[in-house]
Amino acid sequence: MATPMHSAQALIEKIQSLLTDWIAEVEDFVDFLKQQAEYKKTATSKQSLDFPVMSIGKWPNDLSLSREDMYGNDGR
Repeated sequence: MATPMHSAQALIEKIQSLLTDWIAEVEDFVDFLKQQAEYKKTATSKQSLDFPVMSIGKWPNDLSLSREDMYGNDGR
């Protein structure tokens, strides 16, 4: 397996051999990867969310959330 420095150098040489337009695309892709890594890092950190909490009391015992009970059967 290649060492990280050797891999980085090989990647730099490959990028340098590309046309200028392709180098710009590689740069955009690297920026995208960095943004994704930052997003994943912040998304996995435990952050408290301040959602408003509104209590309307207990749910009725006979409440049914089945589709048929809410909308009817309509011949289905």
